[in-house]
Amino acid sequence: MKNDVITVAAIQALPESHLMNPENVPHAIDLLEEAAHLGVDIACFPEGYPALGEDGIRSAAHDLEIYVVAGFLPREGKDIYNESVLIDSSGKVIGRHRKAYSVPGVEPYSCGKEDYPIIETLWGKIGILICIEGWGFPEGFYRLNKAGADLVFNPNLIFKKKPQRRMSLISRALDYKIPIVAPNNAFWSFKVYPEDQDLPPEGGGSLILAPPEFRTKEEIVDFMKEASSCESWILAEGGGDEEILIAKIDLEALMRTRSLWNDCFRGRLA
Repeated sequence: MKNDVITVAAIQALPESHLMNPENVPHAIDLLEEAAHLGVDIACFPEGYPALGEDGIRSAAHDLEIYVVAGFLPREGKDIYNESVLIDSSGKVIGRHRKAYSVPGVEPYSCGKEDYPIIETLWGKIGILICIEGWGFPEGFYRLNKAGADLVFNPNLIFKKKPQRRMSLISRALDYKIPIVAPNNAFWSFKVYPEDQDLPPEGGGSLILAPPEFRTKEEIVDFMKEASSCESWILAEGGGDEEILIAKIDLEALMRTRSLWNDCFRGRLA
């Protein structure tokens, strides 16, 4: 049975020392437990977090009866990949995506395929875009929209480009009328391995965005006459510390909004 309203969480986690630290796994489970107690349906961790411990996160998802988007850094031979997985409330992995773009000079990851899978859930179709795939390149959202995505998770681990990311994600929400859950790490000095050189501390600013529901052509006409921005489409925005952002989103209402919007602009509404 399809559920219309979903409660989502962007978990702005603080990594312990470095991403490959095994201590991140029990802490991630503690954060997941907190999200479950808050009534969250799907919780999303930042990019590459907790990096290890997929079996432990799957077990926690099962025990807490919660869906989870978690980040892992699996090795295959000499290659290390940046991967996000969607785990359902039974602990089963129902979707897996490897980051297609690795930031030069910063990230040690090999590039995955530009597959951008659509994942069927109780609430509709979900897509995952990892960090710059969502806010730095247009094709990911375009392809997910064409495939009928109802909700996009965009886990981030980002330094210095938060203003550009914020602006781009508001634009993506305006472009496609698709809600976006985009957690970032809390304020922290980026390191994958303990021997890595510390970068200047950065982080925070996690986002949950969703357009308003448009019910009539007249509401769309009024919106187009306004000179205001879409800042109000940000349902939750993180500070710098570790925290859990939560929002309720009516995906059925936004599906109707997308249909109405497209019909209105294509002249199908009198």
